[in-house]
Amino acid sequence: MLPYPSPLTSLNMTPEIARPTSRFAALAVTFLCALGACGDLTGVPASLNTVTDSTNVYALNGAPPGAPSALHVFSGTLLPVTSSFVFDVAFDIDASGNAVVLPQRVVASRLASTHSVGLQKLNVPFESVTSAPKSGYVADSAVVASVNQVIAIQSNDPDACGISLTGTTLYAKVVVLAIDRVARQLTIRYTVDPNCGFVSFAPGLPKD
Repeated sequence: MLPYPSPLTSLNMTPEIARPTSRFAALAVTFLCALGACGDLTGVPASLNTVTDSTNVYALNGAPPGAPSALHVFSGTLLPVTSSFVFDVAFDIDASGNAVVLPQRVVASRLASTHSVGLQKLNVPFESVTSAPKSGYVADSAVVASVNQVIAIQSNDPDACGISLTGTTLYAKVVVLAIDRVARQLTIRYTVDPNCGFVSFAPGLPKD
């Protein structure tokens, strides 16, 4: 566990703003999940394509107001960290210049409504991780990641899969490609599977 107290009073956190439209989309898809549109336990195919992107994200400490410093797995988008805590993992750079991946509960106040996010280091190339591990995650604990270190993410997001009958988790993988300590930026590549209960990172509609 990294020395990140809860709540983090030193963060450059953007005040609460209007929640992104993806949050409302998540609620709509949650309803579809309840009808069997997510997961594979009933044999119903996935309804949403996996999302892969490479981009820059700001470190949580030092990010300009409104700049993206966190990943929202369901929507596959990078978002600023606000007091509404609509994200799954945030990114930071420690004093040694290493990347730090912080689950939502590590960043949020204990009084905030949050969900559990597990992380797991994978010692294999990013492209070779074709599906998420189903076990081995450490819940709600920050992870230090060196360049080219792959991190698997398991999110128990109730807004996306809270009433799903076929799965309660979402999966993603992320790798830090470069770290700019001066600009307080990280270059990352990530893939998310927005289908509840599915673990595949293959392009297109997941099969499992």
